[in-house]
Amino acid sequence: MNNTGFGKGKVLVPNVKDMNSWSVIACDQFSSQPEYWRDVEEQVKSNPSTYHMIIPDATLWQPDLDQRVSALYRAMRTYVRRHMLNEVDDYIYVERSTSSGQTRSGLVGVIDLEEFSFRPNAETKIRASEGSTSLLHYRRQFRENAPLEVSHAMLLMDDREDAVMSSLRGHTDQMEALYDFPLMKDGGSIKGWKVSPQQSETIDALLEQLAQRSAFEEKYHMPDKATMIYAVGDGNMSLAAAKSHYEDLKASLSPEKLKDHPARYALCELVNLNDPSLTFEPINRIVFGVDTQNFLRQLERCCQIAYEPVANTQFVDMYLAGESCRMWICNPSANMAAGTIQNFIDSYVQDFSGKVDYVHGSDIVQQLSSRKDNVGFIFPALGKESLFETILIDGILPRKTFSMGAAEDKRYYLECRKIIK
Repeated sequence: MNNTGFGKGKVLVPNVKDMNSWSVIACDQFSSQPEYWRDVEEQVKSNPSTYHMIIPDATLWQPDLDQRVSALYRAMRTYVRRHMLNEVDDYIYVERSTSSGQTRSGLVGVIDLEEFSFRPNAETKIRASEGSTSLLHYRRQFRENAPLEVSHAMLLMDDREDAVMSSLRGHTDQMEALYDFPLMKDGGSIKGWKVSPQQSETIDALLEQLAQRSAFEEKYHMPDKATMIYAVGDGNMSLAAAKSHYEDLKASLSPEKLKDHPARYALCELVNLNDPSLTFEPINRIVFGVDTQNFLRQLERCCQIAYEPVANTQFVDMYLAGESCRMWICNPSANMAAGTIQNFIDSYVQDFSGKVDYVHGSDIVQQLSSRKDNVGFIFPALGKESLFETILIDGILPRKTFSMGAAEDKRYYLECRKIIK
């Protein structure tokens, strides 16, 4: 591995007939739409699939969770035993055609968890972009005894010259084709290739250049900040679970055994923050089961809400009983509106009642907030060009602040890795 914290690794690629059934979307998508996951289950049936290797967030609260966790371990062991996974010991270059018809370039590899932290104000080479939620406990639990990992994590680099991906884009004739298939349920399509040894060396050299201290200071003009090379775009909680699991192993294994332990690394796809196909969208909130009048009174009191524009303040659109209004926050508790509202929701749910969920798009917010006892919030978007600077100055953002594209454009589970010896 190069010295940047991201490099090539031993990746398992599926060898199955029905790749469309094999690859399903990230487990944290459509968490308020269980019908989406019922459709996935109906499509997959008993076919080999990453669906049998995950627990969707939408189904976490079902009573048979322990049995389903045991079943996903059995599925993983079965796929290994039946030789359904072929090992690729190098980078995998991918091209994802999104639901909008654009193509996003990516590079599948592994991160060294020694170089990653999900803690606020971390100074590691690889940093989380958002805080974790209470679901981290579940992700950590699922990983603890799993023989394999599947990943929906996407890592971002601020490669303003597009040097890494441009060295691969248009040169797939020099690579070994691995897969090419349409993704289920409006997910577009994906192609993947194993890069050549020469291309692998070029990638490492370009990543080393990107990681130079001089390059960091030229871009961000922050000589007092530790060098950050990568930020997690998607999969913050999954990588936090991987890190927590690895830290537990460190307490029980010798340094020699840890040195090349597979759990020291985590699978992810590296994407250029500046890729034109990569768009940032806000992640909105729905609060279920609240006394809406009391909720509004507490919000107005706590955040000092104004209903007319106030200069240099945060704003958010609230949906209640099918009606919307824009509100300005005169007493923010965080640097972004999403953080201020999240802080309020956390406090309100603790003191009164309710449950919060995180959703993409405005349609589902409007639909769910029109129901009795629900409140919805739609936030302004975060400009992706300011992401690295924001993390360097403020630390990690409030959890579930932004989404890289529409829900259907998230990374689908596809490749795997062994994480036990």
